[in-house]
Amino acid sequence: MKTILVPTDFSDHALYALKVAASIAKKINAAIKLVHVYNLPSYVFTEDIYYAEENNKIIKAQAEKKLNALIEMDFLKEIVITQHFELNMPMWKLAIDKKYKDADLIVMGSHGNSGLSKIFIGSNTEKIVRLAKSPVLTIKNEHEDFKVKKMIFTSDYYGESYTVFEKIKFFADIYEAHIHLLKVITPIEFEPTPISKKLMEDFVEHFKLTDYSINIYNATSIEKGITDFSDEINADLIAIETHGRTGIAHLINGSLAEDVANHIDRPVLSIKMDEEPKDTSNLSSYPKDYRNWGAE
Repeated sequence: MKTILVPTDFSDHALYALKVAASIAKKINAAIKLVHVYNLPSYVFTEDIYYAEENNKIIKAQAEKKLNALIEMDFLKEIVITQHFELNMPMWKLAIDKKYKDADLIVMGSHGNSGLSKIFIGSNTEKIVRLAKSPVLTIKNEHEDFKVKKMIFTSDYYGESYTVFEKIKFFADIYEAHIHLLKVITPIEFEPTPISKKLMEDFVEHFKLTDYSINIYNATSIEKGITDFSDEINADLIAIETHGRTGIAHLINGSLAEDVANHIDRPVLSIKMDEEPKDTSNLSSYPKDYRNWGAE
């Protein structure tokens, strides 16, 4: 992991994310790309257009001044930082822009899960989580000393999950975190406990995990199960996989990762699954279609 992308709008929550990114960067010797997206006002009347160029220069100069002030903060010392400006670009497009899409990690601040705050801030978080090929770490609160000692990885533990776990394990390893492997069982998506346990044991064996625990948790919904379990153990980080669905598929299925990142008041690390998973036929003694158990 060499490059961390941090979008900023100069809000408190963006600062929280930058502090966490700086902590990670120092730990793994990574560089930070600090990006500010700014929009210029529209001008309609002739007399407004006359002053537009000068006004736009002022707006850009103010943004540059704020970004320069950020870079001079003490917690960023000894970190290689490059600053970037993007004009009239929605923040979520950073996830697919060719200049940024190859970042090894995106760290972004987020707040708000209802009303206008969800419309303007939550929607950017959701789209970046959905579209980014890189892992996305969503930060909600200030962490003066960011540490991960108790980490949850929540999954169904079928074949697709194996394609994302190496990146999650990397995060756990650098912090020497205990991994709480979590599988939430709901009335709608019921699975017998012996099956769930076997899937998770196979997962542990494949990755040779040593510092872990297996947790099978019943709840009315997967999101509620994740929330309740993370509260019970006071988790430092929740890691979750996302399918990155778009279009009609997203409207029908939604995205658990987006909801968790936007609604749970803890750091959330989301990683997009490969569109076409590698051959995982030897990873579990139970086939993928066992998820339809009891449907007949």
